[in-house]
Amino acid sequence: MSENHLVFARKYRPQKFQEVIYQKLTINALLNALKNDRVGHAYLFFGPRGVGKTTIARILAKRLNCANPKDNEPCGECTSCVEITKGISNDVIEIDAASNRGIDSIRELRESVKFNPMGGKSKVYIIDEVHMLTDASFNALLKTLEEPPEKVVFVLATTEYHKIPETILSRCQDFVFRKVPLLELQSYVEELCKIESIHFDQEGLFWIAKKGDGSVRDTLSFLEQAVTYTDGKLEGKLIEQMLGYQGVDSQIEFLKAVLEDTSSKSVVAIIEKLFLEGTDLVKFVWDLVEFTHTTVLVKENLVSREGVNFPLEDIQKIKKYIENFSLEVLNLVSDRVYHIYERLNQLKLRNSYEVKIFLEIQLRKLIQDIGKPSLSGILQKIKSLSEVVQKQANTLPKESPVKVEQTLATATTALQQNQTDVVEEKELEVAPQKVQENEQDVSSMILEQFSGTEIETGKYPEL
Repeated sequence: MSENHLVFARKYRPQKFQEVIYQKLTINALLNALKNDRVGHAYLFFGPRGVGKTTIARILAKRLNCANPKDNEPCGECTSCVEITKGISNDVIEIDAASNRGIDSIRELRESVKFNPMGGKSKVYIIDEVHMLTDASFNALLKTLEEPPEKVVFVLATTEYHKIPETILSRCQDFVFRKVPLLELQSYVEELCKIESIHFDQEGLFWIAKKGDGSVRDTLSFLEQAVTYTDGKLEGKLIEQMLGYQGVDSQIEFLKAVLEDTSSKSVVAIIEKLFLEGTDLVKFVWDLVEFTHTTVLVKENLVSREGVNFPLEDIQKIKKYIENFSLEVLNLVSDRVYHIYERLNQLKLRNSYEVKIFLEIQLRKLIQDIGKPSLSGILQKIKSLSEVVQKQANTLPKESPVKVEQTLATATTALQQNQTDVVEEKELEVAPQKVQENEQDVSSMILEQFSGTEIETGKYPEL
C-alpha cells in the first residue's frame, strides 16, 4: 500500500450534511436548529455501527465553528474546518468511553469544560460508546451535562440505548439512526465505483451491499477488500467465490432428498459426504434454516430484496422447484430445521461426529413426520369422499334401501374410535346384497382414501 493511499471508508467520509446518506430526519432537525440558532447543549445519537453517528457529530462541530458557513453547511476551507477535518482541533474533543470509562476521566472533562474555546466559536465534546461509562462516571457527568458552560455542546453516541441511565436521557435530545437499506447502499457503491473507474455488475454490487448489512462503513471496508481480491472486477461470480457462496443448487438437492426420498438414504448420504469433507455441520444447518425460511417466503410471495440473502437468479430456482409442494409442508420443514439448529446450540456437542449422528436422527424423524397425513389433509379427504359418495348415491336404484350417509358416518366413527388403527373393511359393510356392486365401489373408495391414516389423540376433526 502506498503512503498516500486512503481506504474508501476514510476517503469518502462525508464532510457536509448533504453528503450523508439516509439519515435525513436527524440532518433536517440539526439544520433547522442551526438556521434558527436553537442548537441544544446535549445530543444523544443512537443507532447501529457505521451509519454516521460520529460523522454527523463532527460535521455539526465544524458547522458551529465555521468562519464562513455556506447554505447552512461548513465551508470546509477555513482554519477551524481544516483542523477539525484533520482531527487536530483543540475545540473538538473526542473521547472513547470504552477506554476512558472511569470517574477520573469524567472529572478531567468537568475541569476542561470551564475553559473557553481556543480558536472557534464553540467547544464540542463527542463521547463515543457512551454506554460503556460506569455508574459513578454517569453520576459525575450529570450536573455538567445539564448545565454546561456557555458555548459548550455535548454529543453522546451509542449503539446500546437501553444501557443509558434515564437521568442522562432526560438531559439530552436524542436522535435515532437507522440501518441503510440494501438498495440505498447498492446505489451508493455504484456511484463510488464510477468515480473510481472500477468495473462492476449489479450482482457484484448486491453482494457487497448485502455484506455491509446496513452499515456504510462496513460496506466500504468490504468494497476495499473486494477490489483487491477481484483485481478491480466486481463481478457477481467473483464476489461469490470470495464469500464462499456456492449457490442454492446443493440446498435444493438436500431439500429434494428430504421431501422426495422416504427411505432417508439420500439425506444420510449427503450428511456423510459433508462430514467426510470436513464441512462445518452447524454452519450447514444454519444455511439450511435460512434457505428453508426463504422457500416459505417465496411460496407466500413475500420475498423482498432486503429480506433474503439470495440473488434473483437463485430465487427463481427456488420458486421453480417448490411450485409443486404445499405451503404446509414447507412450513413444517422450515420449523423443524430451525428447531434442530436451536437444539444443536443448546446441546453444545463435543465434535462433528456427534453433530452428524444428531442430524441423521433428527432428519430421519422429520422425513417420517412429512409422510404422516395432517389434520387438514384428513378433512380434505373427508370432503372429497363425501362428494364421491354423493355422486354414487345418485346412481343407485330408487328401490335400494342403502343409506349412503350411513356408510360415510360409519367410516368417520371408525376413524374416531380407532385413534391409530387403519380403517377396516368390515366396518364399511353396510349395503344389502342386491346392490353389492355399488357398495363395493363405495367401500373401495373409502379404503383408498383413508388407508394408513393416523389420528392423533385429542385432534379429531369436527364433522
